[in-house]
Amino acid sequence: MQKRIIGKDLEVSAVGLGCMGMSHAYGNQCTPDEARKLIETAIGNGCTFFDTAEVYGELDYPHHNEEMLGEILKPYRSKIVLATKFGVKFDVSTPTVNKPVIPDSRPESIRRSVEGSLCRLQTDHIDLYYQHRQDPDVPVEEVAGVMADLMREGKITHWGLSEVNEDIIRRANTVCP
Repeated sequence: MQKRIIGKDLEVSAVGLGCMGMSHAYGNQCTPDEARKLIETAIGNGCTFFDTAEVYGELDYPHHNEEMLGEILKPYRSKIVLATKFGVKFDVSTPTVNKPVIPDSRPESIRRSVEGSLCRLQTDHIDLYYQHRQDPDVPVEEVAGVMADLMREGKITHWGLSEVNEDIIRRANTVCP
């Protein structure tokens, strides 16, 4: 399979596997065996890039996706690129089926999130850690500062932003490329 470079030096397969649908949002959840077969097939076909988030699960099991992937990908960890996202939670107090997203990128929340993700994913580092949605109450420069700290600590190797404009990316890049 062809490879691509994300950012400056993160090499990934040209086709990645977004794992959200295995346990969240789209129809019925996969069984662990179905998820394992899908992931093993993807790896067998040269896929090295796997994406999840700390909130991909159900209300009664919110971290299901990361936990399932951690178990399945553990034997392949040195051969794959693992991405996960932080910075949102769902407003479970609303009666609607689709719960509203609440951004939360306070530094203490990011630190709590990364520790939880590392544990659930059964890894010592995350290859690509990115902010799921911008938090209007936390300047992106502050988020970038936490990312720089996490990189220095070896907990993440790369970071990114989702659903932001060019100005936000430029501001973040001045603190931590």
